[in-house]
Amino acid sequence: MNFTAPSLDGRHASVRLDDPQDGWTVEPKPFVLRPKVLYHAYGYRGQGHARVNTMDVGFSAESIAGLKPGSVLIQRYEEKASPHWVDTTITQEEFDRQAQSPTICQ
Repeated sequence: MNFTAPSLDGRHASVRLDDPQDGWTVEPKPFVLRPKVLYHAYGYRGQGHARVNTMDVGFSAESIAGLKPGSVLIQRYEEKASPHWVDTTITQEEFDRQAQSPTICQ
């Protein structure tokens, strides 16, 4: 499947998978998450050497089942005894704030 964004002018973007709006489109329609399938989402703009990529987020139908409107799933890297990526849910407001942080957007 492929989500296509409208022209974006900010430093971040988000889309509801179950109800793309505000110029977002998805093919094929309707987008339905299949159980026990791991999905990866990321964004990019441009081509070749001018291409800019976002970080990706991995998820499954099971991992996002508890998301509520206004929340965003992200992954954070934890450097404990066994370093790994951990699912974290934050508010849309926190996501927007972090997207403006130069230390996070490097």
